[in-house]
Amino acid sequence: MIMKKNLQTPVRQIRNTLQEAGVDLSMTTVHRRLHKQEYKGYIGRCKPLVCHKNRTARLQFVKKYFKKQPEFWKKVLWTDETKINLYQGDDKSKVWRRKGT
Repeated sequence: MIMKKNLQTPVRQIRNTLQEAGVDLSMTTVHRRLHKQEYKGYIGRCKPLVCHKNRTARLQFVKKYFKKQPEFWKKVLWTDETKINLYQGDDKSKVWRRKGT
């Protein structure tokens, strides 16, 4: 089944995949079949996007600059022009899970 490969697959994409295979279903039917298979849509939990490489680089930065004097930091130009997401995006991602998992 398509859902076992990727639990974030939208209903529209499942329907399009089935149509390519020659099965013509509405999105409502796909939704009902997912519920019949005991899948339910949930909002996915946000996880930090910090991989091992970034974590190591950040730790090295902190170790290098942690004990610098305030005079050093007064010379640093701080800007707030970059938007940084600590977690995924601003949008909520829907995931399909079976009951009890």
